[in-house]
Amino acid sequence: MTHFDSTAGSPGQIRFFNPGPVWVRPQVMQALTGPMLSHRSQAFMDLYGRIQGKLPKVFRTARMAHTLATSATGVWESALISCVEGPVLSLCNGAFSDKWGEMATRMGLEADILKFEWGQAVPADAVKKKLAEKKYAAVTVVHSETSTGVLSDLAAIAKVVRENSDALVFADAVTSLAGTQVETDAWGLDVVLTGSQKAFALPPGLALFAVSERAMTAAKKKKFRGLYLDLVDVEAFAAKKQTPTTPCLPLLYALDVQLDHILAEGVENRWARHAAMRKTIEDWSAKHGFRVFAEAGAHSPTVTSLIPPEGVNAEELNKALKAMKWTTGSGYGKLKATNVRIGHMGDVDVASVESYLKAHEEAIAAMRSRAGSPA
Repeated sequence: MTHFDSTAGSPGQIRFFNPGPVWVRPQVMQALTGPMLSHRSQAFMDLYGRIQGKLPKVFRTARMAHTLATSATGVWESALISCVEGPVLSLCNGAFSDKWGEMATRMGLEADILKFEWGQAVPADAVKKKLAEKKYAAVTVVHSETSTGVLSDLAAIAKVVRENSDALVFADAVTSLAGTQVETDAWGLDVVLTGSQKAFALPPGLALFAVSERAMTAAKKKKFRGLYLDLVDVEAFAAKKQTPTTPCLPLLYALDVQLDHILAEGVENRWARHAAMRKTIEDWSAKHGFRVFAEAGAHSPTVTSLIPPEGVNAEELNKALKAMKWTTGSGYGKLKATNVRIGHMGDVDVASVESYLKAHEEAIAAMRSRAGSPA
């Protein structure tokens, strides 16, 4: 059983450190109970209009930003089905970037997979070299790879793509947007997407994304774009402060409230708080024998995958923390048995991270005591 933290989020009180879904403020949970509305009513258009006025500020775009009642994975598919007919280059350095490449293949697109080791950031120079070999319609990249805690240099990758090809840049910012710097317009990103349940600190079920004029031009030229995921329809309805299909109304109420909170904190201040949480974990890890799985210089500010000290079993450590009423994150995929992941994103504070790390010390001491080893 997981333990949902119902506190108001006072410093040091959050006990929920899953890499997503994350802890959600009670005020946001309360917003889910708003009244039912027709999504073609003026009241809905007022709600959606408020969201449209705020959401682009987090995406750092002068264009509209959108919502879709799917997980972020839905926008992976939306970007491909709406904009792409030619070859796709998928930059893969973890489980989720691998899945985006797999999606392109499953859709029947010609997809080249450029693989890097788990734990390694995607190097822009390798992307430049690959682009010289072939003409691509789009490049897919995951900014913060949730499975490994690796943050790639999205600005540098996008720059290389824009300067060396006509390919669209599709960026998964699922565990980066609202937690670290993502500049949709300044970096020349064509589709940027995230999920509600990550650094936005909302319940799951809503995809949030922005689309460039360049991507929309490509979409309008494409004959078959499907229906539910058609970006042309999404933008046309957004111009009327509506969604093409029935939206998830409770999550839109929650988003409206949470956007006020994010903008009141300040987007740059939010980035700084996440960077402070990352440093807290880095410093603690160095002192207590843990190793950050991501290579140096590529540690995500929102999720950290840690290798415990020799003699400490990662799965047993997670079990011990759960028994202490902490919601934890295990290693992902092939790292499940060897790593622990800490989700430190959304509205989590540094003091709560410190309390969670202290719990690791207590759990390890108890484990060693039971095993008869010195603490």
